[in-house]
Amino acid sequence: MDERAFAYSIDAKDTIVSLSDAWLEFARENRASELTRERVIGQPLWSFVSGWETRRLYEEVFVRVRSRKQSIELPFRCDSPDCFRFMRLLLSPGSGDGVECMGILVREQQRPFFSILDRAFPRTSTSLPMCSLCKRIYVFGARWLELEDAIRELDLFGHTRLPRIDYVVCDGCAPPQRLTQGGAAA
Repeated sequence: MDERAFAYSIDAKDTIVSLSDAWLEFARENRASELTRERVIGQPLWSFVSGWETRRLYEEVFVRVRSRKQSIELPFRCDSPDCFRFMRLLLSPGSGDGVECMGILVREQQRPFFSILDRAFPRTSTSLPMCSLCKRIYVFGARWLELEDAIRELDLFGHTRLPRIDYVVCDGCAPPQRLTQGGAAA
């Protein structure tokens, strides 16, 4: 599969100022048709980022891109209920302290449907910590497990309501381990 790229730009105040047609198509493909150009452009990026740890990570990355005037690459997963997606986020200096963001789909792999990743699935008030970068789940306040292993260990198959996802950043994905500049560790 050829790599696919989905671009957006933010200004110096982290407001979204542009989206590529491919970004909008990706949103539609992933049942997020409410994310139209009219509803996204002009909005703070933070309106679309879940979890304070994830926001803090991106804020730190944006500071580095802006202050060093260098690109940073951040590997991450953007899974859907029936698909693994391995991606890279390339963040580059833009005009006037803006940042150009390019999500690149590196590899996609089908898998059985997992309701836990279905945004429309009914949720309980209980939260389940999931790393926003690698999609591992923190179980029993003790260890990080791959999604499939966590679902099995927590016995989440066949439930009519599932815990809500609380996006965090696991120890293995926290900076500086995952940030790269020009292909080298930051």
